[in-house]
Amino acid sequence: MTSDSRAPILARDASVQYPDRARPALEGITERISPGEAVVVTGPSGCGKSTFCRAICGFIPELVPARVEGELRVEGLSVWETDAARLGTHVGLVQQDADAQICTLGVEDEVAFGPENLCLPRKEIDKRVHRAMDAVGIESLRGRRTTTLSGGEKQRLAIASILAMEPKILLLDEPTAHLDPAGASQLFGLLRDLRQRLGLTLLVVEHRLGPLAALSPHVVILDEGRIVLRRPDRSHHERLGEGSKLEEERLTGAEPRVRVSDLAFSYGAPLLQGITFDVRAGEVLGVIGPNGGGKTTLLRLLAGLEDPLLGRIETDAEVGFVFQHPHHQIFERTVDRELAIADIPAREPLESWLVEGRLEGLGNAPPLSLSLGEQRRLTLITALQRRPGILLLDEPFIGQDRRNVEWIVTRIRDESRRGASIVLVSHDVDLLSMLADRVLYLDPAIEQPIYGVPADVFQRLCSTGRDAFVPGFWEAGS
Repeated sequence: MTSDSRAPILARDASVQYPDRARPALEGITERISPGEAVVVTGPSGCGKSTFCRAICGFIPELVPARVEGELRVEGLSVWETDAARLGTHVGLVQQDADAQICTLGVEDEVAFGPENLCLPRKEIDKRVHRAMDAVGIESLRGRRTTTLSGGEKQRLAIASILAMEPKILLLDEPTAHLDPAGASQLFGLLRDLRQRLGLTLLVVEHRLGPLAALSPHVVILDEGRIVLRRPDRSHHERLGEGSKLEEERLTGAEPRVRVSDLAFSYGAPLLQGITFDVRAGEVLGVIGPNGGGKTTLLRLLAGLEDPLLGRIETDAEVGFVFQHPHHQIFERTVDRELAIADIPAREPLESWLVEGRLEGLGNAPPLSLSLGEQRRLTLITALQRRPGILLLDEPFIGQDRRNVEWIVTRIRDESRRGASIVLVSHDVDLLSMLADRVLYLDPAIEQPIYGVPADVFQRLCSTGRDAFVPGFWEAGS
């Protein structure tokens, strides 16, 4: 048996071509990943990272139609020729979109689902469920319904459900996308420990490389479906340049577009209490806090999709809302039709929006065939077309490479200068601190939210041991 035949993942000139795309999603991929190795796959949005993961798991071509060429093996098994269920005993995938992975209505049932399908004894299933839930810190969610979880809680649940299968190879497609900074740090500390203790082979797709320092990974960079660079552990944080918080003088005297007074909301247990703030014309309010802290719920309340239990919300302009999960607000069968869904007079040609959002050439593509990053940019430009006076953004930077992040940052600043009131939810505290005029920290564990200018809020968070929510956290921990 050759050393290559023992490689957990082996690709030789592997290519994947989707039927509705002009160019291959993966082209000529040759890579050998050794047992126990940690590899990070990064690169521009839409470069083939998620396709690589789906192919390794056997989803392509068995479940997702595509023309495949070359060789791709997992633990010596040909991916192109092996049933996906058999490959699933060797490799586990935590998908980009946790909603697409969750199968059951109960948290505990979800974690038990995989081991049950392996026909394990009940005692072994219970042991694995407890161990996996404890490992990702969701024991407190054991009795919850999956439909009541926040995006970050769903992400942890998806990871636990795969860990319960105890695969030899673990693939994670942007696992920190919906995790707060403390949760991301905890996750990669956990993966480091699992790798050392169990000899797991890890392949992680990420744009944010800061949290990965604990794994000391090798980095593979893709671009247009090809590997363009391999290198050992790289510097993990690239700033977009010195931030420019919007000038306070510009906002002086501006009228509030959003007024929130003594807001309270509950999903059975209290979630938001005593929330009071306003957002003036041209102001950016940054909202941060732990998973399950009420950030997305606050945006839904501002958009009128939920009714407050107590308190009052006043808005005096049209609201544009970019959801955390793009597929929740995609309705049409092509990208062009999705952009035209609002049926408003065109201020700019649709093609110019596609070019600006790096979606050129995709006008006839089904929106749900796009990558998560591409879907997010589609929903953003759909909202921007309307020129809303109030813009609600729920994690807009997820799935975006540096160039796309720069574009989104520029658009946020442009909308602010135009006079829009912007409420921005993000776990990327460094980016948020560059953009926000004020910051609101939500956390059910504290009696009152922390609200004010960024410097004051971050100082209070540091003084109370919550430095994971302060800019520079990853540099300080590296």
